[in-house]
Amino acid sequence: MVVGPICKDTTLQFQEHMTLMDSVVALVREVGESLQAWRKLGGAEGTWDGSQFHAKADQWAHQLFEVGLSKLPTSLPVVSEEDLSLTKNDGGNRYWLVDPIDGTASYAEGFAGYVTQIALMEQESPVLAVVFAPHYQDLFVAVKGDGAYRNGTRLPMASSSSLTLIDNYSTPRGVAADLYNELSFRRYVECGSIGLKICRVAEGTADVLLKPGQVRDWDLAAPHLILQEAGGCLLDGQGQDIEYGALRKHEGLIAAGEGAMARRVASWHHARLLGK
Repeated sequence: MVVGPICKDTTLQFQEHMTLMDSVVALVREVGESLQAWRKLGGAEGTWDGSQFHAKADQWAHQLFEVGLSKLPTSLPVVSEEDLSLTKNDGGNRYWLVDPIDGTASYAEGFAGYVTQIALMEQESPVLAVVFAPHYQDLFVAVKGDGAYRNGTRLPMASSSSLTLIDNYSTPRGVAADLYNELSFRRYVECGSIGLKICRVAEGTADVLLKPGQVRDWDLAAPHLILQEAGGCLLDGQGQDIEYGALRKHEGLIAAGEGAMARRVASWHHARLLGK
């Protein structure tokens, strides 16, 4: 019978993930606290590359991750937004996927809505995730099959009292404004980085995030696992499941606290694109 060995291997992998978690959390906290300090040391300085802002602190945080991960017993490759040398499946079956600063523009402009995040990828699927928002001291963690937590409390913490949309701006704009009005949302939350917005959906502060435009694997993998383990759903802008690897690019995203709501938003968005 093959059932026994498969179950044993799965158990061993789960135990390894749980063992790694403490070390990864310590590293992510170190990076997050360093980001706070680096703001006063020129870390927020940088340049724009199209719509993306790259701060000095992006590279500093990336280097800190590389050093910290090299000390772990896993000895796995690191795929990072700040190191595109591993762009496709070069990480193999297991690798670390890192976004040193998600929400760099918010970080550089002195706002609170940025995070540092990491996921352990196995067979192009996140199995361990840590997202840390230094300003709020909010630590989100998840191991596949063990639920998701914020500062030790299992997610979701509570459902929003009324249908709530989350996005970047102080008031809904563009497609978010149309979604807000046409699907009868009653509340709106402003938030910075993609990762933090997805985690706010996971915890129950918001119900839906819709983001058109291109997003990358490192934007999504860690908060995706946290949302999934909290019972939520993440789809791409076409309403399809997120598939990692390959080009590491996705056109849009839909995050929701429930799968039915994610599919409803996907259907609405598809009809809008068709002009219906």
